[in-house]
Amino acid sequence: MRSELMVEREPRRPGPGLLPTMTLRALPLLVPFLLAPLDAQTFVRVRDGVIEKRGGAVPTAPSLTSLTAAPCGTLLGTHDGLPIVNEPGATVMTNAFMNPACTNRHGDLAFFGNASGARNQGIFVASGGVVRAIAMGCGQGGGSGQHGSCGDPSPVGGTFGGFFGGTTFAPPINDQGDVLFVADIANGSTLRGLFLFQDGMQTIVKVAGVGDPSPLGGVFTAMGPGALDRDGNVVFLAASTGSAAYTADLFQWQSGLVTTFCAAGQPAPGGATVAMLGTESFGFVDGTTVFAGPVPSINACGQVAFRILTTGGSVGRGIAVRTNGTDAWYLTNAMATPNGGSFFDFQAAAINGNGQIALFADYMQGGTPTSGWFVGKPGNWRNALSFYDQVDGGQCMGLAFSRSPMTPLSDDGDLVVWCDLASAGNMGRILVCASDGSQSVMARQAGSTGAGGYFGWIDAWPSMTSAGRVVMGTGTPGSLWTSAHIVKVLCGPGIASSPCTSPGDAIELQNFGTAGSSFLACASFTTQNVTIPGFGTLLIGPGPIAVLTGIVPYPGINGPHTLSLPLPNNAAFRGLALNFQSLAITATGGELTNRATTILD
Repeated sequence: MRSELMVEREPRRPGPGLLPTMTLRALPLLVPFLLAPLDAQTFVRVRDGVIEKRGGAVPTAPSLTSLTAAPCGTLLGTHDGLPIVNEPGATVMTNAFMNPACTNRHGDLAFFGNASGARNQGIFVASGGVVRAIAMGCGQGGGSGQHGSCGDPSPVGGTFGGFFGGTTFAPPINDQGDVLFVADIANGSTLRGLFLFQDGMQTIVKVAGVGDPSPLGGVFTAMGPGALDRDGNVVFLAASTGSAAYTADLFQWQSGLVTTFCAAGQPAPGGATVAMLGTESFGFVDGTTVFAGPVPSINACGQVAFRILTTGGSVGRGIAVRTNGTDAWYLTNAMATPNGGSFFDFQAAAINGNGQIALFADYMQGGTPTSGWFVGKPGNWRNALSFYDQVDGGQCMGLAFSRSPMTPLSDDGDLVVWCDLASAGNMGRILVCASDGSQSVMARQAGSTGAGGYFGWIDAWPSMTSAGRVVMGTGTPGSLWTSAHIVKVLCGPGIASSPCTSPGDAIELQNFGTAGSSFLACASFTTQNVTIPGFGTLLIGPGPIAVLTGIVPYPGINGPHTLSLPLPNNAAFRGLALNFQSLAITATGGELTNRATTILD
């Protein structure tokens, strides 16, 4: 079903043997890795099966050392062979080892998959083990130019033809159940478009299509994927008539209106000028191009994280975050890393509800190029996992690029990542690198999945919810199906809340912990940091603390426990922060959880 040519155009620094296909601008970034030994022991998974070898000696900085924990349970999110409830007689083929699933706060999964029957591909949502189709097509895959006419009707006329699978086209899903996806159209007013399934209306609308007018003038000549916020607003990649070769700009869609979000030639933070935004594109056998990254990331409070390459300033590239219409640098190539040395390249950033980002970055350490994942916000950064850090009794030798719209970062700052302990790429792991520095191993290649069979080839782009659910795709040799999206359940105890909610709406409060224990949830408009011997740290108060629940049993792996808290429609509440913390109660005592915060916007 895959139809892309092996043509990848991106003006970033490739690894040894991957020469750039455009612009000498990238040359300074190429030099460190081109000078590295070709028998490099470390490597990076770029997308799908694309791997870059990396070089360099073992960093001189000490590696992370931490205790390693295991998950408390396993759920089967989806697997090959499940019936598609709204497509009678058809079953789904997830190919989950190469098609990541995106998730929302409720744990619903959205993914591209194939299907049995003439309508042989589509975008699907799985909830509670039930799979339903959002849109189905037929013929060959997206970019093939060979589509049947038996797909679902499209909002631009004609029918959905081919869809796009793989790492870069994973469809994001928001808490309302809306799903964003790219598709080719048979016999419609556009050959390709970006579409939004609106769950509340049970309808699909066009965000933008090839040939539509561009806010920059001319028309859109190439589309790309995008990011989706809680209200159904979209920021996406697209090229226009006047775009420079192999580059795309960022556009925003809101309630049917497309505007420019950020484009080449516009001011960048700090006085520089935006030179490039979307720099990664694929050529397909039908002669078309699709832009694939870096895709921006949007959190529930409307903040957008995106990568910028600049010209004319002291900063060459970096990650900017737009908050309430203002852009600010979070990371640049002029900044030092928590490990020492300085950054020199960045991939797409994921932003959580508290405004922290997580991303894969390249940096220099002691004159040697190396790479790692970093988490934080200005003034507070941490190394989550870098090459040669200690992992599960070994060292991290393989990492993966950060990619949006996957959501690897919880609101509490915990990060789920893929790594490999072997240069041969046969000791893959999925880890949760917690904000306190501890590690939890979610998956070991060749180890039991906990839901049938064992982990084969593990997809390198997992996601997690803030309520302790980790989603990963994998091959499952030894089971009754070829591949599956596995959900690992963290032990907790923990609490999560809607990061931003408007007065008149409701806050969703989620508590998770082990079966057999209970919790008591509380709230306050104030925060503190007071150690309570035997219980942990009290993080709310000293102002009035309201008790929200009685003693409620945790539902264990069938959780989390969800409580809806309606808010009065009072404009005076806007701008306030409401903070939550629970006391987990076990047979042997109590433990205070993390703090969750909701901004009333």
